[in-house]
Amino acid sequence: MSDTNDTIEKNPEDFSELVKDYDIKAVGSNAALEGRIVDIIENRVIVDIGQKTEGILDREELLDWDGNMKYKVGDTIQVLSKNVNFKEGYIIVSKKQLDEQQGWENIFHAFKKNTPLPGRIVRLTPDEKGYIVDMGVEMFLPMSQVDIQKVKAPKKMLGKDLLFLVVKLNKKEKSGTVSRRILLEDEKQEKQKKLLESLEIGQVVKGVVTSIVDYGAFVDLGGLEGLVHKDNISYGRINHPREKLRKGDEIEVKVLEIDRERGKISLGIKQRFADPWLDIETRYPLGKRLVAKVVKIVSFGAFIELEEGIEGLLHISDLTWEGRPTSVEEYVAVGDKLWVQVIEINKEERKIKLGLKQLETRPEEKYLEKHKRGEIVRAKVKKILKSRVFMGLEAGVEGVVKISDISYHHIESPDVFMKEGEEIDAMIISDELDRNYKVQLGIKHLAESEWRSFFAKNRPGSSVEVTVRKINDAGLTVELTRSIEGFIRIGDIDEEKISPQDLEQKFKPGDKIEALISRIELERKKVYLSLRALTKAREREELQKYMKAEDDSVTTIGDLLQNELDKKK
Repeated sequence: MSDTNDTIEKNPEDFSELVKDYDIKAVGSNAALEGRIVDIIENRVIVDIGQKTEGILDREELLDWDGNMKYKVGDTIQVLSKNVNFKEGYIIVSKKQLDEQQGWENIFHAFKKNTPLPGRIVRLTPDEKGYIVDMGVEMFLPMSQVDIQKVKAPKKMLGKDLLFLVVKLNKKEKSGTVSRRILLEDEKQEKQKKLLESLEIGQVVKGVVTSIVDYGAFVDLGGLEGLVHKDNISYGRINHPREKLRKGDEIEVKVLEIDRERGKISLGIKQRFADPWLDIETRYPLGKRLVAKVVKIVSFGAFIELEEGIEGLLHISDLTWEGRPTSVEEYVAVGDKLWVQVIEINKEERKIKLGLKQLETRPEEKYLEKHKRGEIVRAKVKKILKSRVFMGLEAGVEGVVKISDISYHHIESPDVFMKEGEEIDAMIISDELDRNYKVQLGIKHLAESEWRSFFAKNRPGSSVEVTVRKINDAGLTVELTRSIEGFIRIGDIDEEKISPQDLEQKFKPGDKIEALISRIELERKKVYLSLRALTKAREREELQKYMKAEDDSVTTIGDLLQNELDKKK
């Protein structure tokens, strides 16, 4: 080719003669030709186009966007004939114009058919609000149309060969806009549709955690997201999904619900495993002792993990027998592994109560080792309830008296018999603790000796002073002593029949009256008294006194004669 070039330069008149024989019309202006690169000289590319002379192409038309030559000598290329340079003796051709012409034809066709075209992202726009895409012609790609997600590193997209959809064209200005996002969204929707159709309830699938919110975690199943609600993450209690999951975690989930119309999927993690609470009483029976880990400290206790999904509460009151601690941290810390005992289970509410102090002998148990049944002890009334009274025996030891063990006779409430803060005697009535681990005490049992002592001195027919406690239609309930109660029937009140209304007018609770013991049932601890019998007894006594006085006043004749004789003497 260098010889040819020399010939063109040295013998221009010869070339002129040649081109006289060359008919440009045979080639045609703006005709597409196939040529072969025969040489590259500086900024010119010599192309053999099958004519009497070569075509000359500007070298820059064969450079890529990085400035590198895309072709080499011997490569075949398509060019567009432009005109003849008679002075220098060659035909001017252009590959760029041909590419643009073909590019626009492809663009218009794709736009009309709404079909995607390949292109390369070659540079950012000066304002960096988008890219220039080479699709044979330059098209504008807005930043918002690059991807479904926001592009965080724009420069990393440069040089990527991708598919784009032509969304806008201006034929007059020969400009247009393309989008990749629309293709991705369509692809995503199609993928989601197929995936949604393939899923079944109960199916276990793999996914990646994409985001975590307060109420759960979203999981990508391969183009379609589902929600794992916080309650479906673990059988155990969790405060926030982040305690169990992290963004990017690869997990297996179970399909719980599918709403195909709305494209909603409910997923579960814990459902892949058997519910550990189903046989909780078998695996953790009351009284079981085991080593477990402290996972959380709160003001009222510590949560202990027995196994994955099973946590129990160690309440602050179950840390020690030595009173209530000021803080939980005095005894346990997060991460500690310690022995605990199962003391309560609520399967319905999924709660387990654990104890630490229960591993030691109870103070009440130690107390009963020193004090036996039947022993009389001094106790302080701590708290009075309607059906029982709690008594303090010594530091850390409590006893309990049921209302039925306060008195042999019926009482409405313990507070009629005792007051809080009062110290009284009580008897230990059992060698075992009650179900609340209290020493079982009785007060009425102390009255046994009181009963025998009282009735040794007071037999039927004896009169005693009593206090009216209750008045009802049947009669009067009276108190003989603190532990002994008696009853006066309405028929034993007066000789004459009286009504219950008369009874309430005649007597008031607290009145002290005298009555006669009419009958004693020692075994049943019952005493019956009578006012009417007392009245009759008093009448008899008065009659006897009167009769005695009458007897003393009678004088016989013998008495009179004797008196006279005594006077004479």
